[in-house]
Amino acid sequence: MNTSRYTPKLIVKENLHFNIPIYQRLFAWGKEEIKGLLYDLKEHFEKAPGQSPYYLGMLSCIGRGDSFDLIDGQQRFTVVMLIGIVFREYDDEHGARWKEFIEEDRQDCKRLDFTARPQDRDYLLSIINKEPSDYCNEKMDDAIKEIRWFMERNFRSEEEKKTFAMQVYERLSFFFSVLPDEYMNDPSSLNKYFESMNSAGKGLEQHEIIKVQLLKGQSGQEWLTRIWNSVSDMSRPIIKKNEDISYEEYRKLYVDAITKCQDGLFEEAFKQCESSFDKEDDTEIGMIEAKMRVKEESYNQDTSNRAILSFPEFLMMVLDIHLSINGSYSFYRTELIRAFKDHAITDIPAFYNQLLFYRLLFDYYIITLENNANGNRYTVIINSNDKGNQSEIECVCQYESMLYVSQTPFYNWLKPLLLELSSLQNVDCGKLLKMLKAIDNKLRKEVPAVESLSYKSNPDRYWFWRLDYFLWENREKYFTEEEQQDIVNDYIFRSNRSIEHLHPQDQKQNTIWEEDKIHSFGNLAMISPGFNSQQNNDPVTVKFARISDQAQKHALQSIKLYSMFLAAKGSPEGWTPDIMKDHEEKMHNILVDSFKE
Repeated sequence: MNTSRYTPKLIVKENLHFNIPIYQRLFAWGKEEIKGLLYDLKEHFEKAPGQSPYYLGMLSCIGRGDSFDLIDGQQRFTVVMLIGIVFREYDDEHGARWKEFIEEDRQDCKRLDFTARPQDRDYLLSIINKEPSDYCNEKMDDAIKEIRWFMERNFRSEEEKKTFAMQVYERLSFFFSVLPDEYMNDPSSLNKYFESMNSAGKGLEQHEIIKVQLLKGQSGQEWLTRIWNSVSDMSRPIIKKNEDISYEEYRKLYVDAITKCQDGLFEEAFKQCESSFDKEDDTEIGMIEAKMRVKEESYNQDTSNRAILSFPEFLMMVLDIHLSINGSYSFYRTELIRAFKDHAITDIPAFYNQLLFYRLLFDYYIITLENNANGNRYTVIINSNDKGNQSEIECVCQYESMLYVSQTPFYNWLKPLLLELSSLQNVDCGKLLKMLKAIDNKLRKEVPAVESLSYKSNPDRYWFWRLDYFLWENREKYFTEEEQQDIVNDYIFRSNRSIEHLHPQDQKQNTIWEEDKIHSFGNLAMISPGFNSQQNNDPVTVKFARISDQAQKHALQSIKLYSMFLAAKGSPEGWTPDIMKDHEEKMHNILVDSFKE
């Protein structure tokens, strides 16, 4: 790779090939995501003629021989492959474009391969080669149908279709980040990379442009700028805890500032924020140019905390709330500058007041990631050593971190939570936990049938994280020994997203199970990509040894996996199809019962 921006055309020119590693999840884009991307592309090309690129984001990869393993971005690259399969029909007869990208003349799919997923690889090849297949990847099939539907419904002539296909080929753009080779040999480093990617900030330059645009013609620019600069720094809480005050006093500062905002006393609330910083800090909060400030991606190199939202994401959410846009998926995919252009703010000072108010609520009630030598842990200001409520405080941290790592869109749970909190005063942890659960239950509605959680059904990973939470919360009920409860108590939610089969798919060194039992929910757990890569198709004896080691170190990858280990009485021979089925029924019932709380 010799440049940071790649189009399909340049990928063909440099003959780049990619592979989806074993630990990556299955293709999961739905019809709405496909439709959203295609309409975004069409709108961009109509409004930005010429060669203005459309950026589809960052692809992170590791070199492997003559190809690259896609570590982050495999969903987007697979979508481009599927787009290419449809768009080759509109190639100019005088020169191949998309045909070369998907390489239909090859016997094997060299542009994109799937490690240890021969069915997906063969299915993609069958579509490329226009051959019948015994297996159908329904998500890919639905995506192709959606792409065809889009082309038929949105263009009047074949010439328009060809033009659009050519524009996508030449202007759709990725940024590539090639990671050092040592990431491949260090699963813990790779897992930390996933976690940092999950919360990386985006669009830093755009929010500074918006800052300038909003201030044009406004009186009191210095005052508004001080609010913006303070709120936009997501690397630290908006109210600083000085060493000379207790946690109880610190918590009271937040409660008082929030109450002042609810009473319309925004200026007094902000003065309370500013007064918590010393003179050196005040200088930074003031009229300093954005380019002199610490960027959001780099503020947490050692032991500092970081917010679960970037400032651009927070900014979009407050815009959504302030104008009652009721934004969902399509709104939050809109380019930041475009969103502020399409949704004009008529009362700029009122919007800044809302930025201040929701930042105070966000800081006080929502977790931050605390980096330390032992990995990420989650903290929340509302805890503040309130030992009388420590159990509920820990539950709030764990539930919010469960929603965060499961990649539940923040606007689906965080936005309604902050809206509800905005009209309440000094909510305690017990009430906050009930609010979180109620919002989440409303989003999810009910547990899927156990068959829908099997590996073959490409299950929503969320349910594995939710199960781990309720196993953790009710550890005294589901784990009989105090030592087991202590091990579970120390569980930390991480950005795991790989499905592990305890009884492996490769049964050469194991007893033989029927295929449906291997892939059933009872035999599955959610673990980190690095650990999954390490496990691979190891025999059950090796896997049990690793689980035992994790338990001894109080470093579980999955509480469900630990529960499977205990159900087998810690013995590989004890993990039988009958024990697995009993475990599956118990776990599914826990999920069902979680909606009754």
